Order: sequence, then C-alpha cells, then structure tokens
Amino acid sequence: MEISLNNGFKMPMMGLGVAGMRKDEIKDIITNAIQIGYRHFDCAADYKNEAEVGEALAEALESGLVKREELFITSKLWNSDHGHVVEACKDSLKKLQLQYLDLYLVHFPIPTKHTGVGNTNSELAKDGMLDIDTTISLETTWHAMEDLVFVGLVRSIGIREKVGCSNYDIILTRDCLTYAKVKPAVNQIETHPYFQRESLVRFCQKHEICVTAHTPLGGAAVNPQVFGSIYNVIQDPLLEKVANKYGRSPAQIALRWGIQRNTVVIPKSSKLKRLEENFQVFDFELKQEDMDLIKNIDKKYRTNLISTVAWGIDIYA
Repeated sequence: MEISLNNGFKMPMMGLGVAGMRKDEIKDIITNAIQIGYRHFDCAADYKNEAEVGEALAEALESGLVKREELFITSKLWNSDHGHVVEACKDSLKKLQLQYLDLYLVHFPIPTKHTGVGNTNSELAKDGMLDIDTTISLETTWHAMEDLVFVGLVRSIGIREKVGCSNYDIILTRDCLTYAKVKPAVNQIETHPYFQRESLVRFCQKHEICVTAHTPLGGAAVNPQVFGSIYNVIQDPLLEKVANKYGRSPAQIALRWGIQRNTVVIPKSSKLKRLEENFQVFDFELKQEDMDLIKNIDKKYRTNLISTVAWGIDIYA
C-alpha cells in the first residue's frame, strides 16, 4: 500500500525505522524485513549505522531478493551539516551504497557548529550550551536541499522534528512553504493515539505534504523504561478492547489507525515476530466508529522525551 507524494513519487505506507538497531543485527533484520514485504527503510546519519544498512541492502540487491526501484530509502541531514548539505548527502549515499535517495529530510531545524561531514556530534560551546550556528538560516538549508533534487541525488526532500522537540510545527512548516521552490514532500513527526496532533496533520495534508509518523506506537515499552514516560500507548484499555474486537493486537490497531488517517507509519523492531505482526495491517479496516473512539483517547502527550541536559538548553522554552 502506497501514498502518492506531491511530486508524483510513491511512498510505501509501512516502513521500518532503523534507529537504535545493533550493528551486528542489522543484516538479519533487513533481510527478514524484505522477505516479509517491507520496502521502506528510514535511516539517518545520526543513527550511526548507515554503513551496516548499506551492506545489508547491497547484499539484498546483489542476490536478487529485491530491486532498487522497489525500495524507498530515507536518510536525514544532521544539525552540524546544515552548511554542507551536498557533502553530507553524498556521505550517506556512499555508506548506504546507493546512487540516489528516495527521500532526504532535515533531521532537526537547528544548525550547529560543523564538526566534519559524517560526524554527528552535538558540540557544546564554552558556556556549556549547544553551539548553535547563527549564520545559517533554515531557508538557506532548504535551498541547498533543493539542489540535491536538481542534480538527481535525491528524489524527494522533506522536514522533520527531532524526537522530543516541537520543530517543524504549523508555523515553521508554513514558513518553509513561503520560500520553497521545491515543496517539502514529507513532514515526519511523532504522532500516535496519545499524541494525535490533528491540527498539524490536517495542515500538512491540506498543503499536500505527506505526514510520516515516527514513534507510531508511542515507543511501546521502551519509553517508560528508558525515558521515564508515564504512558505505554499499546497498553491503553480502549486499544485492547478494539484489538479484541478485530482479533488483532493493540499495536496493529494503532498502526492501522495511523494508516487510515492517511499517514505513513515507520515502527521500529528488531524481533522477527514483531516485524511480521506490524506488517499485517493491510487485510482489515477499522470501522469509523472505532476510529472515532480512538480519536477520543488523545492525551496530547509526547511519549518519547529526550533530556536536554546534555545540550545545556531548554528546547521547550
């Protein structure tokens, strides 16, 4: 199942995020995912595993397991490379062993001190605060992103919010539209039943920007364990009730809900059973009454929170 982007290219509505995957497991995970039916893989320079993903993809292509034109590969520009967009993209392409990317996103709309292409450290200034580069505007970065399209290094470009921060919200997205020669094809945001963000989703869709949901399951058990979140989305009693009605798991209900909102979902998992389960959401449809019930459990709660102590700034201020 695919969605048409505003430039005519098609994007699979189910993808697999590779953030946090162990390097020694990536080959098996990606091979298994392709065999299950995944064709969309969400990568980033900051995940520090593009070389391993590239090796896995190269082997899959070489063996005939999949063709390049069947794949949709995303990567992202890190903060410290806003002034080096072309070089950063080429570095990701080299590591991924690809000639082009299907989608390249501005990972986080805060240019920071350049620390060398491929080095995604977030360097602090002498005062202990994140060393933000005030000489590079988001407009400058976006026009450099557009150049990647013009020279054929990427097919589509887009915007994103870094997990734990509100970045390309309605205001910044609107701002991007005012200066874009190439309209952003995608805005990748955290959205799930507890953080539905209806206004932002509707704004993007109104302006033909596809919404991709990272953390579409609210991080499941990881966020309570790692980030101290107080909620585990897929343990919600309503989702469990709806899941029983359809003979599905709460995770499948949450993913199907996201797809029926016309958003792309990119859950993460390294377990074969979960990979299979997450992909099995295209053979049923939630009734409108159940979509409405899920709409009512929105807590406006961002589940995946990142401590800003390491950056020395309050990114919510």
